[in-house]
Amino acid sequence: MRGTLEVSIRDIIQKASSSLLVDSNSDHKVGYRDDVMSSPMDEASIMSSSPHRDILGQYNLATPYSTDEGSIYDGCVDGAEPTVTQTPHSLKIDIQDNQIILASKACFAREGFSHALVVFTVCGIVINTLSTYLDYLVRGDYYDEEANNDNANNNEEYGKVSNASKYVAIIGALFQVIIMVSSVVIGAFTDKFRSYFVVTLVLLVFGAFALAECGVSLDEDRGGDVRWSLLAVSALIGPLLPVATELGVEMAYPLSENTVLVIMQLFCNATSALFIPLFQAVRDVGVSAVADNADADGEDDGAQNVLGNGRPPYTFSFYLMILLCAVSAVYFATFDGKYLRYEAEQAKKRDDKSISTGPSL
Repeated sequence: MRGTLEVSIRDIIQKASSSLLVDSNSDHKVGYRDDVMSSPMDEASIMSSSPHRDILGQYNLATPYSTDEGSIYDGCVDGAEPTVTQTPHSLKIDIQDNQIILASKACFAREGFSHALVVFTVCGIVINTLSTYLDYLVRGDYYDEEANNDNANNNEEYGKVSNASKYVAIIGALFQVIIMVSSVVIGAFTDKFRSYFVVTLVLLVFGAFALAECGVSLDEDRGGDVRWSLLAVSALIGPLLPVATELGVEMAYPLSENTVLVIMQLFCNATSALFIPLFQAVRDVGVSAVADNADADGEDDGAQNVLGNGRPPYTFSFYLMILLCAVSAVYFATFDGKYLRYEAEQAKKRDDKSISTGPSL
């Protein structure tokens, strides 16, 4: 059974018709219409002149990343992307029930895609987790929650805004703004020089150190150092999300960006939903091991030797995030994928140049 989405808008059909047309029974690419002529054709001209049409007058719109390079399609799975079918008065999109499974198979068939997926997932876990518990980390409520709750209630009674609330608002806003700005800057640099591997590996390593600094700054004697450490994490880990996405698109070519991003977001959100409660569950590991694990006779049961004692809350939670970044960096160091989209772009440029210059005598 398939789901069908039908849009009966003539303007959309005309724009789609003038962009790219392929035979529904062939993988051959006709090409962009502006590659063939300087001005777009109207619908009637397309219907009458194009040989790539079935007996019902239907067209299949190919992905913009279609190419005649046979090696590009090696390992692709049929039906990995929805089928778009155009008729004179409608546009149909056929989505299979197992569309996600087929798209996943097509992505994982590409060498290097799993590396990009691991980086994207780990960075998504870090950003989602810190965003969830940013209020607690910035306020420092984990030291004496009862006292902080009493102060908050008193401030609400007198209509005052506590300094902690102001810090949460400022640091929370800066946390997101820094992620966006650093993503734009580092993303532009990475796209320009195609240095996905180096940039990703460097940011992962420094991001792990920034998380370690967050764990150290949780100490009550460090004051508000954890706030600045969180901003450093946002600047180093945040840009890895768009960089890993672009790397995944390079590896999974000719699949579209939307398909690749859906697979990455699916894995990232699923693992984040599992890790966020775990981050909270282990917050007190090693905080008061001796007091909580004494025998009935009042003697230490040895937990201090295993878990330690007197560490700030959330220290062990940050250990887990540091471990995730370290493992992902080691795994990403084994990256062996190919930039398939870049190779296809270079091949198209060579073909265009050879056509414009003509045959050499």
